[in-house]
Amino acid sequence: MMEVGIKHVLHCGDYVSDARLLKKFYPELEVDSVYGNCDIGFGGANDDVVEIEGVSIYMTHGHKYGVKWGDYEELWIDADAYGARVAVFGHSHEAYLEKKQGILLMNPGSLSLPRDSQYPSYGILEIKNGKVISAKIMQIHDNGVIREHPIPEALGI
Repeated sequence: MMEVGIKHVLHCGDYVSDARLLKKFYPELEVDSVYGNCDIGFGGANDDVVEIEGVSIYMTHGHKYGVKWGDYEELWIDADAYGARVAVFGHSHEAYLEKKQGILLMNPGSLSLPRDSQYPSYGILEIKNGKVISAKIMQIHDNGVIREHPIPEALGI
């Protein structure tokens, strides 16, 4: 299953080996990934900054921040320090989407082990001409039906 028009995948954990499989099975996609707490012993970057269509995106698994307990302040500070307009992270397996001081934070939840719902989820960023046009978190419901995640509307994009 792939959304129409997807060109780039940002994989923020748990396992960087999953990102390698995405590269193998979807060679037409650009795939970036970071290592997380489940990748201990394998080595690799815990965070990265990628640029997509003129938008700087800070990627991290999130385990070095307090995201599992709802603390996003240090993540915002680091995203800002890296000059990112978006920060994408994981670790908590709970969807999160908020824009604060011009920086969008997105945790797409989890495709394999969602903790905030019974449904797997993933995020979609639409980027054009150096701007984030939209940010959504989608859920895969029964029979493959895809719906937008009912997270709080705190966006203002």
